[in-house]
Amino acid sequence: MTARGEHRELDLRAISRAALVTAAALALPIAFHAVQLGRVFLPVFQPLLVGAFFLPVGWAAAAGVAAPLLSGALTGMPPFFPPVAFWMAAELGLIGAFVSALGKGGRRSLAGSAAVVALALVVGRVVYLALTYLTGRWLELPAGLLTLASLLTSWPGVLLALVAVPFAVAGLARAGVER
Repeated sequence: MTARGEHRELDLRAISRAALVTAAALALPIAFHAVQLGRVFLPVFQPLLVGAFFLPVGWAAAAGVAAPLLSGALTGMPPFFPPVAFWMAAELGLIGAFVSALGKGGRRSLAGSAAVVALALVVGRVVYLALTYLTGRWLELPAGLLTLASLLTSWPGVLLALVAVPFAVAGLARAGVER
């Protein structure tokens, strides 16, 4: 029920898609971490980026926030201390909302999807790196070094997202998947 007393129907399509995207964002990192490539290829990002093109803003953000927190609770990756799970929840929630808000038009071309992904990743990475730096200072760790290491180790995952996500989005759109 809304604040005005109106009933709103549940969007079961969005709820089930958000659950599927979150499940994929939980499963894919397990495979990548098994071969020590989780931090490098950002496997939780890939399904969340693709899914955000097909989800409403709120559900895309919710999936982005939920995935690292659930993964941290169930598998220990990402850890809660240092608070990487919380940093990733902030970053991925923002990225999901950003892609969802800008992505509807971006699904029409590979270049459009790549541009939306690139912008979202820049915004998300800036937030993540700022949180890394601030937490490093708080914990009296070498904040600059932690931030630089985080930036450098994530480049392969950023490149993977820029290449793979637009093709996945185009394939799903061609298959008839709509928002």
